[in-house]
Amino acid sequence: MVRLSESWLLTLALLALLGCAEAELVGAGPGDGGAVPADAHRGADQAGTDATPPRPDAGRGSDAATPFDLGLALDGTSDAGSVLDAGSAPDQAVDARPPPDLAPPPPDLAPPPAPDPPPLDLGAVRWLHTDVSGWREAARLESVTFRRGEICLNHDHADAWAPGAINGVVVAANPWVFIFHEGRWWGATWEWMRPGQTCKNVMSVAGDHIKRAPFDAASGWRPRSGQVLYFMVSGLARDAMRNAEERSNVVRVEWP
Repeated sequence: MVRLSESWLLTLALLALLGCAEAELVGAGPGDGGAVPADAHRGADQAGTDATPPRPDAGRGSDAATPFDLGLALDGTSDAGSVLDAGSAPDQAVDARPPPDLAPPPPDLAPPPAPDPPPLDLGAVRWLHTDVSGWREAARLESVTFRRGEICLNHDHADAWAPGAINGVVVAANPWVFIFHEGRWWGATWEWMRPGQTCKNVMSVAGDHIKRAPFDAASGWRPRSGQVLYFMVSGLARDAMRNAEERSNVVRVEWP
């Protein structure tokens, strides 16, 4: 009877051990190499409704890098044009450029315009040819115009002054230009005009036609665009020859 009881007790102990082992096998997950859980073979419909979508980093350690951590797109390419802030969302790129309204304006490299010179006073002019400030103002210079490469001094004495001859060329008047230079006005003739003539080549308003320093040929002087000059016309005054000691009024011109 005693032996029978001991055998029975041993049998019960073995059954208990087997039951514990089976419980461990049922509780173990598939990833641990254990048995498949009892509900692992449920239908796909039920699994689709109960399952939670896995995270991209499921099954990895908390410090494992993800495509988002590395600044990589999901297709394996990298976005080389953006830099990610640590801890910021992947699509928040840091733009180093200042906002458009804060960008500095481009520098103005154009030189400032020269200030207008003072009004012309014939009594204070430095004359490079004959001083005609005391000649009678008999002619009327209406305007100074530019056309087809010419400068025209439109005055009413083109046929009034008696002609003379310079090196065989019949002439009757001289045009004048007044230039503000080194704080004062300078006056000079630059050409001869025939009887009835009012226009000359615009390129003749230059140092190589004035021929007197500081506006001689060596100076290379030519009017610059926007420069304020004064013009006048008179009887012959470029050298010693005279036909009429008369002149016109002066006209202010801004060189084109």
